Amino acid sequence: MINPVPKSLFKVDTPRGFFAGILEAGFTIFVILIAIRFFNAPNYCKAILAAGSSAGLILSPFLMGLWGKSQTPNSIKCGILMATCAFFIFLASYIDQILFFSLSLLMAQICLSQVPSLMISIYSEFYLKKERGFRFSLNLVLSTLGGMLSSYFLGRYLDLEFADHRIALWTMAFAALFCSFLHFCMPKSPSVSEMVNRLDLLRNIFFIPFEDRLFFRILIAWMILGFGVIMTFPLRIEYLANPNGLDLKNEEIALIAVSNFLVFKVIGALVCGKLFDRIHFMQFRIALNLVMLSAILVYFNSSSFLGLSIGTALAGFGTGGANIAWNLWVTKIAPTGRESDYMGVHMFLTGLRGSSAPFLGYFLVKPLGFTGISVVSAFFILTATILFLTTVQNKRFQELEI
Repeated sequence: MINPVPKSLFKVDTPRGFFAGILEAGFTIFVILIAIRFFNAPNYCKAILAAGSSAGLILSPFLMGLWGKSQTPNSIKCGILMATCAFFIFLASYIDQILFFSLSLLMAQICLSQVPSLMISIYSEFYLKKERGFRFSLNLVLSTLGGMLSSYFLGRYLDLEFADHRIALWTMAFAALFCSFLHFCMPKSPSVSEMVNRLDLLRNIFFIPFEDRLFFRILIAWMILGFGVIMTFPLRIEYLANPNGLDLKNEEIALIAVSNFLVFKVIGALVCGKLFDRIHFMQFRIALNLVMLSAILVYFNSSSFLGLSIGTALAGFGTGGANIAWNLWVTKIAPTGRESDYMGVHMFLTGLRGSSAPFLGYFLVKPLGFTGISVVSAFFILTATILFLTTVQNKRFQELEI
């Protein structure tokens, strides 16, 4: 008899991706645009907004550890987090002071960034290994569509003279509420964060990497890769919107940096979702690195519509695959039942680099310019790729891929 639970999860989780895409586009694009265009925000506030989700990732192992003793199912925890995220976005829409506006959205992103570590255990429990990549890729496709539609209409709206930035924030808040509702509708896991209960939290963060040497080596490479890529995230919008960059209209920014990006993110998610389930993970990761390296060099060294479109297309395709890799890679290496522990370490380190890399990007852009930033980013990505190459022949990985 076929287990109906995976299908039940799939039916709820896939549409959730659409509303999650609205939030992703909002936090990636529009909160920074609002800070630039409506608040004339200083760089440190823009960096806070860009690093918000990463700050949440730093806190994730600690927050999940504190919540680990609760017998509340992970899907319910996700629903509560998304409802809290919606509250802080609504709160931000009524704040006129840029620092408190940024801090309120920081709290919203901290709540949002707790969800992946909970979802990884749900995916591991209800989806078979051979189908995780593909099923998750369909979630990403709808996420991309949600981001495309919301970014297009909100981009056009924010160009109007009478535009109210609160409309964009209210759209994000309602999306978070819909996500919360869908999380509450997910099947409930009978095993509730057992590993978080019985393993010491600090031991997870500081000792698992040293106990698992392959995991440790991959984490180092991922740390370098993350710095190279994340430092360019807020600068992509800055390059298009800032008078010192190209100073494009909001609608043009939405078309180049969002719509084009997200179309290719859909393609990347579908292609890479299949590949993730079928090829050696390290070969998969290295190929994505090369795509991202090319995207950054092309994007920040172009001023024409064609060049920017090619750069964002490459970045979109690479991001579609990178999201799958980031969310699911620990299922390729973690011992059965310890996926959430490994994911917690991965998220903690992601938070460290993600919260500091945007500040590094803004610090370097003045002396180096956008072209110089692209070269520094490419160097980081190339270094990480070389380190990833050293793991390809690892016997343990070959056993895992069988």
